[in-house]
Amino acid sequence: MGKLSRRKFLAISGGSTAALLASCAPAAAPVVEKAAEVVPTAVPQATAVPQATVPPTMVPAVAEKAPVTVRFAGLESMGSNARDGSKEWCAENKITIDLGAFGQQEITDKVMQSVATGTYLADVVQFESNTRADIIGAKALMEVPAEVQSKINMSNVLPGIMKTLSWGGKVYALPFDGDIHYQYFRKDLFANADINKKFKAKYGYDLSAENGAETWQQWQDIGAFFTGWDWNEDGKTDTDFGIASMNKRGDTLWWGFNSRATAYGKHPDDAGFILDTKTGEARVNNPAFVRALTEWKDENTKSAPAGGMAFGYGDTLDAHIGGRVVQTYGWDGVTAATSEKSLIKDKQGFNILPGSNEVYNSASGQWDKFEKASHAPFLAFGGWVLAVMANAEPEALQATWDWVSYLAGEEHGMEMVTSNTGCSPYRSTQISNVDGFANGPLKLGEEAAKDYLDAASRTLNHPNAVVDFAMPGWVQYRDAMELGVSRGLAGETDPQTAMDEVKVAFDEISVRMGGLEKQAEIYRLVLGV
Repeated sequence: MGKLSRRKFLAISGGSTAALLASCAPAAAPVVEKAAEVVPTAVPQATAVPQATVPPTMVPAVAEKAPVTVRFAGLESMGSNARDGSKEWCAENKITIDLGAFGQQEITDKVMQSVATGTYLADVVQFESNTRADIIGAKALMEVPAEVQSKINMSNVLPGIMKTLSWGGKVYALPFDGDIHYQYFRKDLFANADINKKFKAKYGYDLSAENGAETWQQWQDIGAFFTGWDWNEDGKTDTDFGIASMNKRGDTLWWGFNSRATAYGKHPDDAGFILDTKTGEARVNNPAFVRALTEWKDENTKSAPAGGMAFGYGDTLDAHIGGRVVQTYGWDGVTAATSEKSLIKDKQGFNILPGSNEVYNSASGQWDKFEKASHAPFLAFGGWVLAVMANAEPEALQATWDWVSYLAGEEHGMEMVTSNTGCSPYRSTQISNVDGFANGPLKLGEEAAKDYLDAASRTLNHPNAVVDFAMPGWVQYRDAMELGVSRGLAGETDPQTAMDEVKVAFDEISVRMGGLEKQAEIYRLVLGV
């Protein structure tokens, strides 16, 4: 397969880190290679609320710079892009980057092993933001100095991304990539007058080439309508489907299901989603999650391709750009849509995830109705970040901060997100740069660039956006949810029973991690409330 792009990386989530991560309450990363069944994680020790880590330290600059080596542990793909894209700058500053290049799952293993044992891995590490509770809690990172924050101008880093860099009001990592879930759909088909006439006759409203599905009910209607007739004009009726979703256990089911549930379960007046922010009790068996699972099973049974009940992220992309499904959702498929194998170039629309006109109110125990659909976009995964380790080599410290400042700076960051590097936008200035995405290396064209960036902006700036569950012991929560949801999808049990099982498992995990109240305290830190 060769080196994997960030887009392909998100195709699957693996379980190879489970044994190691159990010792330090870890979180597993999505991976590209098709993974084996997730291995149950051993019981970790309770994790205390992360406190302040090593104070920011910078070695005073000298007048004449001596050659210095900075050791960097990063992904094979994105890490190589970071090193190679800074070669000219490094040469001018007499800095050599020694890259320890790892696979997507392997980098998490390496970082968590270093954190658990207190051993030196590198001066700079690239890690998935979902593991920040464990890494910061172990006091493994240096706080980002104020002068570095000023140098790279953190003021236009989007609020949702800032949450992945911070803990307890302090900044411990630098932005490198922004990961969120979008919906993407066949804009050309939704704009077809003949198709729309037939759709409206059946469902009573128009298809929207601008917005796609406004609600999950519309998503289901669209999925059903486009299944079983030759809209892709290949002379067959068994290659045409309405939806594709990432729902494979041990892969990306966690992100696929939570994106499907947020609109029902994240009330605009309540900061909590998965846990109650006051009690720490899991909410995962409330009517919102049960409704999401019930509908998810129904639509994937009736409107997805064969095998669609076990699709990973890469499978959903392949089905969409291969012209077999009209809509899907996930991490940005913009690079895949511009690839040579795409059959839908210039035909793809992007938008925020669908919403709902009904949202479950956990405080009242009732469904609240909204005249205008309520949205709760999921900041799935949160992106890869850069951080300086607390045990970085002192003699390389100034060069280390200089290099990461260059990588995370506005100018170089713009180059990274507008090229095929796997990095997604994370600054307001990047999201407003339509020309860079339309006519730069990605060559999206103005219409697609505007749609894509508008969807990113609406998601990352949304007041009801849901940040991912970056909790101590996250991998255990993930495994428990994936097991229960997969049982419900397979019909081994009904949706309510399946989510009841998940709730019991979640509360047991929280008790093992220090108690429900302790986890509630950490959850509030994760949410920034």
